[in-house]
Amino acid sequence: MTTLPDIPIGIHAGRRSERLIFALIALGWIYALAQVLTLDTPGSLAQAGPGMAVFAHIKAQLFGDPFAFETALSFCAASTGNWGVHDVLKAAAMWLGMICAMMVPVLLVRGPSASHPHRCSGVAGYVVAWLPFCAVAVGVQWALQNADQLSAHALLRHDGLSVAILLGIACLYFGSYVFAAKQTDNDAEGLTSFRAGLALGRRCLPCCGPLMLIMFVIGLMNVVGMLVLTGLMVLLMAARSKELSLVLSVGALLWAVLLAAV
Repeated sequence: MTTLPDIPIGIHAGRRSERLIFALIALGWIYALAQVLTLDTPGSLAQAGPGMAVFAHIKAQLFGDPFAFETALSFCAASTGNWGVHDVLKAAAMWLGMICAMMVPVLLVRGPSASHPHRCSGVAGYVVAWLPFCAVAVGVQWALQNADQLSAHALLRHDGLSVAILLGIACLYFGSYVFAAKQTDNDAEGLTSFRAGLALGRRCLPCCGPLMLIMFVIGLMNVVGMLVLTGLMVLLMAARSKELSLVLSVGALLWAVLLAAV
């Protein structure tokens, strides 16, 4: 009796695992948009972070009032620290959705070889590798909201915290530039197993995790910011360049300086 082979994935292999990757990406972005469209906090979406004014306009076109956000359906956790179990689950789903929307696309540029294709189990391992990050992010979000440091639109209230986060990101990327050895194609054999997916996910964490933290600065509901950061992370993992880490470090430092000077 023969066993069915695990189906390969990648740009050149449009099979079951490829559909899985695109389904995860689509699910992440759909969930992010659902959060924005069902946000039940009074105020304009323009307050949700840079670039979100366009969604306030879309909301006005769809519903007639950009300031009427009350809805019976909400995918967002409570805007205070008084969370119940359902709020924890909503926050966890939000961060997992961001991982699917922003980090799973990396698999499209860290493509498989013809002889060593990605497999569904490898994709699963890659996502699982990001679950500890999601858990920590949920804890940080709760702590910030409990301390009244996040606005109703999930944006940091005080520039001092944003500056601290950006300086931390600058230090992390500068450390990556100074101390990291030259990056090699350790994943050239593709995600052939759950363990291989875990390994790639763990390699992505120190490279892309700091960029994910910028969501606290630009707003957790900021779909425009998510799109920009996704492009940066895909570029970072595709280029595999220490020099790009230096560019990100300098960029975060300049952003912090400008924010502190305002």
